[in-house]
Amino acid sequence: MSGKEAASGGSGASSHPWDDYLTGPENELAMAAARAMARGEHRGLSPMVVHGPSGVGKSRLLAGLVADRLKRAPGAAVAHLDAESFAASQAEASAEAGWSEWRDRLRSVELLVIEDLEGLLRAPPARDELAHTLDALDASGAAVAVSARTAPATWPRREWPGRLLSRLQAGLTVRIDPPGLSSRRRFVLVRAGFHGLTLQAEAVERLAATADGYRTLEGWLARLALLSRAGPTRARGLDAETVAAMLAEEAELAGTSTSVDAIARAVAARFGVRLSLLRGPSRRAAIVGARHLAIYLARERTGASFAAIGGYFGGRDPATIRHACKAAADRIAEDPALAAVASAIAADGGPSAP
Repeated sequence: MSGKEAASGGSGASSHPWDDYLTGPENELAMAAARAMARGEHRGLSPMVVHGPSGVGKSRLLAGLVADRLKRAPGAAVAHLDAESFAASQAEASAEAGWSEWRDRLRSVELLVIEDLEGLLRAPPARDELAHTLDALDASGAAVAVSARTAPATWPRREWPGRLLSRLQAGLTVRIDPPGLSSRRRFVLVRAGFHGLTLQAEAVERLAATADGYRTLEGWLARLALLSRAGPTRARGLDAETVAAMLAEEAELAGTSTSVDAIARAVAARFGVRLSLLRGPSRRAAIVGARHLAIYLARERTGASFAAIGGYFGGRDPATIRHACKAAADRIAEDPALAAVASAIAADGGPSAP
């Protein structure tokens, strides 16, 4: 099945899918349900709908569920994909002779996991097919887990089939909230070790108190790791003063967000896509290409840090932003037409960085 790989979303160093997943009051119910489903105990839980804003760990939770299930039952039939991939494969299969095979294969899995369910909003045939698929999987005793930004109970029935909404609400719907201070503090301590950082207590507290979520903290810790390797701070540990200086620089660079926003809007208008898609999780090739260009131009024209640009584009980490810049630069070098478009957008996107 195309889409996401059925593997753990962790660093790759953990021996168990949940080893590096932090549990707190914000996600403990979702975590308990995912663990039970991984064990094959899904009566009353399926379909499980985890919802919450971007960056709270929904994808990581579902990746852990898939990895744990496959670890317990290596031969299990599992499908893990995002909603847009589901819609694209459904449309492709319906246009070809493989429609029956695609449908039967999807309805024969033991665990179906679909992310970003709102991605089906503009794909009515895929929504209808999902409703039938959920009925078939329920009848066969299979488990289903999906993620969404909001609870299906709040979705307008004029846009979503009542049959699908009823099926989604037949199991467990659980919200994952942004991490509180204690959870952010634990995250700093755990991930600091991963990055090889020694942080003084005041530095830990400053980071945890200032951040808005895990993605922001991960970006800051990655930057601090670079600082520690570039200077004499490793031996004595990074103190609150060093952290405060880094945060001040981040805040100053974040002041360029208006320019980043102007560039992103110009790219969205030029490519005919919604700004929310450009900043969101969509992996469609057309959206990814436009997003890479917007990120590249934002970096070139504003001089904002990878962390600041990543924060604007849905909380993406610095490594992702760096990759997007390189991908866009390579495309511009190979495509004169795209280079001309980039030049025109840059001219409309505000002054370049000093």
